[in-house]
Amino acid sequence: MNDIKPATFLYPDLPTKLSALVRFRTVSSYSQAEEDEGAFSDLKHELPALFPRVHAAMTREEPSDRALLYTWKGKNLALAPVILCAHFDVVPAADTAGWKHDPFAGEIIDGEVWGRGTQDIKVLMASSLEAAEKLVERGFTPERTIYFAFGGDEEVGGQRGAAAIAEYLAAKGIKASFLMDEGGPISVGMLSFATRPLALIGVAEKGYADLRLHTKGEGGHASMPPRHTAPGNLARAIATVEAHPSPARLTRTVKSFLTHLAPESKQPYRFLFGQLWMTAPLVVKAFSASPTTNALIRTTMACTMLKGSPKENVLADSAEATLNVRILPGQTSGEVVSRLARLVAPFGADVSIKHEGHVVEASDESGTDHEGWKAIEMALRASHPEVACLPFLFSAATDTKHYRNIVEATYRFTPLIQSQEDLKGVHADNEKVRIADLDRCADFYGKLIESL
Repeated sequence: MNDIKPATFLYPDLPTKLSALVRFRTVSSYSQAEEDEGAFSDLKHELPALFPRVHAAMTREEPSDRALLYTWKGKNLALAPVILCAHFDVVPAADTAGWKHDPFAGEIIDGEVWGRGTQDIKVLMASSLEAAEKLVERGFTPERTIYFAFGGDEEVGGQRGAAAIAEYLAAKGIKASFLMDEGGPISVGMLSFATRPLALIGVAEKGYADLRLHTKGEGGHASMPPRHTAPGNLARAIATVEAHPSPARLTRTVKSFLTHLAPESKQPYRFLFGQLWMTAPLVVKAFSASPTTNALIRTTMACTMLKGSPKENVLADSAEATLNVRILPGQTSGEVVSRLARLVAPFGADVSIKHEGHVVEASDESGTDHEGWKAIEMALRASHPEVACLPFLFSAATDTKHYRNIVEATYRFTPLIQSQEDLKGVHADNEKVRIADLDRCADFYGKLIESL
């Protein structure tokens, strides 16, 4: 391990602390039997050693076995509190052949920390706690109470983690001013027409559902197949879904995003985004051409899993596909299922919810006039002065859904500088974070906490 602590860094111990968190294999699963309970317990046990001042200054509670809640009591209890979130579970990294370094070794090499969780999202847990650690060392006490809420099952819905924390806070009558959780990054180079880096702060979030497409067929020996098999009908159904994407629409959030983006863009994009009353059809056509921007303007459906016969020479008596659906605000999951059922009915396919209780409707929008937005914007100006702050529609699912009833506003932001290449490591091989960007991430949290 190349444990370098350049003197120019504000948080020189942070890389080794993140590395320590990465080494715990906190892989969550819908089946608790598949989880390594010891890894979760060991991570929680290690935190006091990593962040001793935090544990001395704050109250730590565990509303459930997958929930950690730190309370940093403020001086002015008349001010509504703030909730800073992250999760400490990660997705699997079962196939390590494509990794340059062990995904759970937390290696620090050539100015980067490697491993699962360095981007999603142990990085925010480590950064926020280290920022608080330094502030406590300075004798700082926040004006308002700050909750640090960490769930351990976000990747599988957050029921044991964030949901338990939210229920616990609600039972205490807590109503927070705003909440910040993982979300859009500080984008560099993702939009070629942007004149400077863009902080993409999610003020709204798409809904989420896993849907099952199912077809029936005649089993038997594959040497005498019928004209249409269950997998064949399923394939035709999937092809039809892909050939008929959901209608495109510019939501209020996306319109606000484009309005803010206009002055940060080169021509002709500055004109296109600044005159949407006239140019909206052109913008929709342009956004439809790229998966990244297409997700901002329509409900998306991606076929991610397939299941058929258990043996090569046996006809499947049924076939099944999983569609991962991200629902645009203004549309409900019921409307999505109804539209999908009409599309696949000619092929004998039926549609159902794969995981009951795990469907999430699209969120409401949080405003840019709220004190939460202003605090985030102010902290960014101090930690990343070269960055423009934009409201954004976040297309991935987060734990924020569980807190909707106890916060005034919700913002989804990962204060890491990231390129399209960096984002390829999320849920994939070779996940890593640059130490210089990690240091600035903690600096953002320090500035945010001070501003509150």
